[in-house]
Amino acid sequence: MLRIYANFLKEHASEQENSVQSYIINHQKIWLKKASQRHSTWIYLPLQWFSKLLGLSMLAPVPNHGGEEAIACEISRIKTLKKLDIHVPDILAHQNNAFILKDASPNGEPVTQLEHALSIQETSEQRLTLFSKAIKALENIHQKNSYLSEAFARNILVGTDQEFSFIDFETDPGQYLSLKDCHTRDWLCFIFSTTHRFEEHELNQASKLLVNTLKSNPDVFNDICRVGRKITWLLKLKPEKLGNDGKRLTKCISILKMLNNQRELNYVS
Repeated sequence: MLRIYANFLKEHASEQENSVQSYIINHQKIWLKKASQRHSTWIYLPLQWFSKLLGLSMLAPVPNHGGEEAIACEISRIKTLKKLDIHVPDILAHQNNAFILKDASPNGEPVTQLEHALSIQETSEQRLTLFSKAIKALENIHQKNSYLSEAFARNILVGTDQEFSFIDFETDPGQYLSLKDCHTRDWLCFIFSTTHRFEEHELNQASKLLVNTLKSNPDVFNDICRVGRKITWLLKLKPEKLGNDGKRLTKCISILKMLNNQRELNYVS
């Protein structure tokens, strides 16, 4: 069977127009991902300056070099995480410029991105329960002294049984950041991409769920709160007027302020 995937990869990688495309082989959904254009280093300069200006090393950009280098990085990261029993897709075949992944859905059951899964929960209780499970899933990765690449909700998949799997590993933050900064970065990406799905009256409870986990790692918790304190001034610019990303940033800063308040209240240092 593996030879079938290897042959399919060899035949289709060069002719596939999109960088990522799904196929069905023997009733199994697969994804073929091929090398894409190298990312320009210029796009990382503003974030690099921002991180240095504020003294926030965890916000330093992690370059995506694209091409075969990104393919090799993703294959390596998936194999590393797989050894730690972290739910990532199975690699069915690979070559220098492309690889095939087994779809993350178990037994053909549907999966959805965490961001969407949060949005379709019918009650606050259901939304907060799913959020709590996602927090524990990320904590589990960190407890294994590992980290994700881009811990945004779009890269966290939720199955019908609310089990989580993780995708998109074209970058390796550990090549540029300390393990503590990698963990802090994961939490900031996670918070930014999930908390906008909560109503204002739900944010306080969501922040308490985060505190319950983060207080077990005071150094990371302190850094997250430090980021919040240093970027609060952005609220004066009314970022919510800048569209969806601005609204996400507003919610993110609001919950970071709540985290800091609860940290100080509970004397977590």
